[in-house]
Amino acid sequence: MQSRSYLLVVGVLAILAFTVAQLAWWVLFHLRYSAQEIQATAQHLQADRQSAERTLLALSQRQALGPGGPAEFLRLAYPQLDWQPGVRPGQELLPGFPGYGVTLRPGRVEQLQAQRRASFRMFAAEGTTFLCILVAGTALILRSVRREMELMRQQANFLSAVTHELKSPLASIRLFIETLELRDPPPEKRTRFLANMRADVDRLDGLVSNILAVARLDSGRFVVHVDRGDVGRDVANVVTAFGKDPSQRRLNLELTLPDQSVQARYDLGVLKTVLRNLLDNAAKYGGADKPVRVAVARKGDCATIEVSDQGIGLAAEEREKIFQKFYRVGEEMVRQTEGSGLGLYLARELIRQLGGGITAESPGVGKGTTFQVTLPLSNEESA
Repeated sequence: MQSRSYLLVVGVLAILAFTVAQLAWWVLFHLRYSAQEIQATAQHLQADRQSAERTLLALSQRQALGPGGPAEFLRLAYPQLDWQPGVRPGQELLPGFPGYGVTLRPGRVEQLQAQRRASFRMFAAEGTTFLCILVAGTALILRSVRREMELMRQQANFLSAVTHELKSPLASIRLFIETLELRDPPPEKRTRFLANMRADVDRLDGLVSNILAVARLDSGRFVVHVDRGDVGRDVANVVTAFGKDPSQRRLNLELTLPDQSVQARYDLGVLKTVLRNLLDNAAKYGGADKPVRVAVARKGDCATIEVSDQGIGLAAEEREKIFQKFYRVGEEMVRQTEGSGLGLYLARELIRQLGGGITAESPGVGKGTTFQVTLPLSNEESA
């Protein structure tokens, strides 16, 4: 995948270099063509001047110039030429007519110079504009390619992680089943085997439920049933059930509830999924035997649920990335913590379905993380 990404980037940059070279050639070609056209026009005018002088001399010798003299003749035959009006001793061109030669009209010379400057500005402006558009487009393409490659990498890592997450409990269940088939263990062992098998099944059920929920969210088929509820009571129930769940890691949970009931609007099933995902995240990254604090409070017109751990923490640039689909903290090749990269993404999207929000704050790497969930209060509470 990395080699394909590298080749694609090299190809895009090669196309950009070729196009820039073509653009530069186009600008230089047109500037050169414009200069040659102006030079040819100047040469043509110079040839007209010389031809006009010869014609005037021939007409003067035959005394064929009209009453208007050389000025009238040039106005009719050569509109871009003027008769030089002054007289210099010994330089009179035509006997009997004041003047000593034919010259280009000053305005015509200035027009040629202005035309050259305008051509240069036009081609320079067009070339610069096209180059800026090209560079901006290339930058957007490269950015899109980079994001696409990153998504492909995360999806590949997701498939690898999910495969592991599915195979591990399945292998465990298979082992327990084969053990029960080969021998008749004592009742206490049978009970322990069955408990472990149930924990593995619950683990599989949680993973599949998350994947299905993400699929429904992405397809717009996820439906929430918002109702009024006591946030503190429901959070306490979820935390208690999580602590007793044999499929989950052991956590040192500390629960803080408000003195008064906090009534908010939410879907109880969604709240359970979000809170369990946050607790599961704390179990994975919070550090062994370190307390995980869950606190419910009312702040302004919102009910808040905070889940704080003392684990690996977050760098500043990861506070938003962790809510992206498939994103997992750390290097993929050396990561030891299991997971699919869907839990926090699912938590944020579900909370948004309720009109709330979720944020992550951390003092830094190794200093723990606090997730804060906000839910809108019920009408009676907000009043």
